[in-house]
Amino acid sequence: MLDVASWVDHVQGFSAGASATPAASAFFRLGDLCLRLDSEPESFLAAFRAQWADCLVAQPLADLPVLRCSARARPGSSLLTLSFSGDTIPDTLEASGTPVRMLRHLARYQPQDGPAPGWRMLAERGESPRVLAAAGEDRLVIDLDEAPPDFAIDALLAIVQAAQPRTLFLHAASLDIAGAGALLIGAAQAGKSTTALALAARGHPLYGDDIAAIRADRGELLPLRRTLRLRPGPSAAAIAPRLREVPHAFIVDPSGTPRTLVRAGELFAPLPGEALALRFAFVLDGFAAQPGLTRFSPDIAAVQSLKGVVSESVPAWARSPGRDLMKFLSVVHVLSRLACYRLRLGTPDASAAAIETLVMEATCNST
Repeated sequence: MLDVASWVDHVQGFSAGASATPAASAFFRLGDLCLRLDSEPESFLAAFRAQWADCLVAQPLADLPVLRCSARARPGSSLLTLSFSGDTIPDTLEASGTPVRMLRHLARYQPQDGPAPGWRMLAERGESPRVLAAAGEDRLVIDLDEAPPDFAIDALLAIVQAAQPRTLFLHAASLDIAGAGALLIGAAQAGKSTTALALAARGHPLYGDDIAAIRADRGELLPLRRTLRLRPGPSAAAIAPRLREVPHAFIVDPSGTPRTLVRAGELFAPLPGEALALRFAFVLDGFAAQPGLTRFSPDIAAVQSLKGVVSESVPAWARSPGRDLMKFLSVVHVLSRLACYRLRLGTPDASAAAIETLVMEATCNST
């Protein structure tokens, strides 16, 4: 662990010795923005690519802004610096604090001044605090020895999200069903990923199983597909025959849960490239012998069933009650323009069939 005095020496020296030619570089389309990630060492880019390989693009898209991130390890230390350039650079400490607020074991870290003039940090309170990250101007520095696995990757993604103020990011799965955009909304282990994979297996393009990216002003769904992290259970069993035929890996996550990592693009069709009109939302509401669908009108009274959609994915959530209310109301506004249903889940295939039938019938009746 580095003390605050050591941090001062390190952050003041980050401007010197930058590598002119990065070890590796790649472009990712993440919502309505292209991220160029240059990395020295190459291992950070490899770790980011392992999670977001379906979003790789050969070059930046002409109609999208580019945010450039240069990742560089400080020799002889556990610090990783992320330096940003582009038209819109958000507050990197505020955005990177999103994982801190989402993960209870990180709640002890609080924003504070320091460790050098003009810098702020996420650190424990006390005379000799442990420092998780520090930010100054267009840079974020993370102590990899202090941070949990994937924190640096999650922080970078949160910064990319925060650089897109016109794009709404929700904790939801998203698909193209009969040419209509649809969201599956539910808390962890509510059946969201299992149902999304069952629909994808029936031929419906998967836009993402974890975070949905939405152009709020146009009501359009954007592709944002992370590498699948399958738990043992129905979702893994449903695609087991496909899984045996494609590259995949096994890991144990920080909670001790075994996972199978596999790209959705290996199992199903490549990631869709176009925005899609968003028309339907399904709020998962428990399990039953047979799936059941009932109309649902989202409003402020639905805060309990919709809170996780926002708080688990939106950068800068939980900074102030007023700002959180405004973000929640923006979600309600988007959902209020959709056909929304509460969905009691049956088996994965029966639930997928019920959604498919409803969407296709509604789409046919509206044309």
